[in-house]
Amino acid sequence: MNERYAAIILAGRLSTRMKQFKPLLPLDGETITDRVITTFLSAGVDVFLVTGHRHDDIIKGIKKYNITIVHNPDYKKGMFSSIQAGVSHLKPLHKGFFILPVDIPLVRIATVRSLMEAALENPDNIIYPTFGGKRGHPPLIPSSLAPAILEWGKSGGLKGALESYEKLARDIPVSDSFILFDIDTPEDYQKLLKSYRELNPST
Repeated sequence: MNERYAAIILAGRLSTRMKQFKPLLPLDGETITDRVITTFLSAGVDVFLVTGHRHDDIIKGIKKYNITIVHNPDYKKGMFSSIQAGVSHLKPLHKGFFILPVDIPLVRIATVRSLMEAALENPDNIIYPTFGGKRGHPPLIPSSLAPAILEWGKSGGLKGALESYEKLARDIPVSDSFILFDIDTPEDYQKLLKSYRELNPST
């Protein structure tokens, strides 16, 4: 695949409902941030990790990778400010970009590859993975929409911006329920660990 795609990984939010700091939650000897980074790198995707709250702790807590770190000093304004910070660092070579918060860490590599294959056939479309008829993460957005996202000043954040381009949406069914599974509470984290152990019984 000659086309280059990017992934904007969001790790800058305050973990208000989680007793621990979400980006550094452990998962099989690494952090959930490591898990998300390696998923995209394994699929040949360029990674832009957007930090904010506890930036230094994240950098010290994850493994070393050939990725771009983007610090968002305005992270308290909300997730959309981190999305815009990541989008502003994309390169002209990137045909499209994924958006994925670190608290959705079990998305499969095969899902990422399926979305890129769909984007090659539909380069002007917003590609959404779906499971059971529901859209999940990560969407793959054509870089032609980057200016619109950077300039978006209305309500709704990324969802509002993309809904204004719904005519460009294309849903791609995937065999991956984890596109719908995020971690907001300690109970969610325990469910994540249970699901991971079921997928990897030797760990």
